[in-house]
Amino acid sequence: MTSPIAATRTQALESLAGVVRLLSRAADQAENAATDSMGMDRFGLTALSVGAQLVASRTLGLLPPDAQVNEPVPAQGDPLELLRAAEVLTRTPPIEAYPPGTSHVIVAICDLIREHSS
Repeated sequence: MTSPIAATRTQALESLAGVVRLLSRAADQAENAATDSMGMDRFGLTALSVGAQLVASRTLGLLPPDAQVNEPVPAQGDPLELLRAAEVLTRTPPIEAYPPGTSHVIVAICDLIREHSS
């Protein structure tokens, strides 16, 4: 039988794996939008893409090597909505269940949302 603490820890790791998937999708969507865009918007989208990928990499570093991060994510075209979904996902388990360093990831996600929201 799994203890409540172990179950919460497992839920936190699954949540972080979902965050990696959402951030990676946001990075891809922002890069695709930047490729199709002209002008100043292109630079902002590229910056969003790079930022999302950096935070995804940082999050991946918090997970065990066998974490399942290649599962499909919902088809969402707006990278900011994907960032918001990643931030909401971090609220599922209590912060104490997450590995050390998770709070930095959450702050980075919130910073990306704030910096790129109009």
